[in-house]
Amino acid sequence: MNILVWPTTFGADLWSFTRFVSQQPGTTVKVILDNPDQFIRQGAAQIFPIEAELIQRRFYHHGLGLPGFKADVTIMDNRAPWPATSRYGFMLWHGFGWKGTNDEHEMRWLHRSLKRHWGNVKEPNDRFRWQCYGPWDKTHRSEVSRIHVKNCRVLGAASHDDLRIEIDKNLAQPFYPFDIIKRKTILLAPTWHYGEIFSHWGRDADLLDKLIQRISSHNANIILRLHDSFRFDKTYLSLLEDIASRYSNLLLKFKDSSPDNYLDMQISDAMLTNFSSIANLFYATGKPTIHIYPVRSADEAFVWRKMSLTGLKSKEVEKARFIWKLPPEENGGLLALDFDSLLQQVDRVLEEPDCCADKSAAFLQKYMLGADGRNRDRTWESLKALVERRREESIPADKAPPETTAG
Repeated sequence: MNILVWPTTFGADLWSFTRFVSQQPGTTVKVILDNPDQFIRQGAAQIFPIEAELIQRRFYHHGLGLPGFKADVTIMDNRAPWPATSRYGFMLWHGFGWKGTNDEHEMRWLHRSLKRHWGNVKEPNDRFRWQCYGPWDKTHRSEVSRIHVKNCRVLGAASHDDLRIEIDKNLAQPFYPFDIIKRKTILLAPTWHYGEIFSHWGRDADLLDKLIQRISSHNANIILRLHDSFRFDKTYLSLLEDIASRYSNLLLKFKDSSPDNYLDMQISDAMLTNFSSIANLFYATGKPTIHIYPVRSADEAFVWRKMSLTGLKSKEVEKARFIWKLPPEENGGLLALDFDSLLQQVDRVLEEPDCCADKSAAFLQKYMLGADGRNRDRTWESLKALVERRREESIPADKAPPETTAG
């Protein structure tokens, strides 16, 4: 089977599943990346290499696809290529998450491009499949995003299969400037849609400093992982760089220069986030997550930031709750409603590493097939069935396979 991978973000589920399919007999996998050399330098890429050809994305790929490669199926995580690159299309969406609404209007451009390549996905379509994380997600995709229910498959998150298995931190140590073996590490991974992390509680210039000092009092490290640097204004970037320069136990990362987050999740002992979808991947590690409630009130107006073809756009939303497909109260860890509570919860997750294990497991069971270790097998079976034009074989979600090695 010839497989073309067309990433917007080559990480998490798309990375994990690409590694998996590239190891299957009879597959030839090619991945179009904006910067293959940058990806190869990432720790995860060096420790867990992919048996696939990584190709530099060129302008003509957008109009011609990959000349000379007759792909059977194109796997995407967000956007579709302009040309029809293969007979079949497979969407492996880039995160479950809380934000929405991901309705038909919001996804209208994606609907148009999918229709141009593989036919209307609002109707039963034997050339296209959309991966869903669980039954709840399938209902949302079919009823809200308007992907016809017959085109949706409940497959779970491919990266859960990797994340549920702890790696040897000695392998990852060369990729971090501080001791990750003897010292604990906190991963601070906020979404960018709300602007500054603590804008609803105060100034990041003050509160980030206090948070870092609290974490440092536990002799712990901080990885501050943010989205693409171009999504933030220069003043805020300068603030972050200044803070990073003052703390030797803090590593500042941006997605556009450090695209891999798998290794960060694996070596971290806890996560703090204001509801980035990275959280429900991190749940699979069993380690604690603190969720920063992202607004003062769900019923107040606030500025919502989105990326468009013409750049960063901001618009005032009447009520925050309207842009959530899943309420923040529905999560797999601790919820910080004010800054003092956040500091107390930092103490707790560093002192009680199992404090969220039951809650994260319950969230995964309810929404993401329990992270049972069979998600890549389910997804591979669905992909093969699509290309071979047959019905998928059911893979039960009640028993996990034996754990061997990460990746």
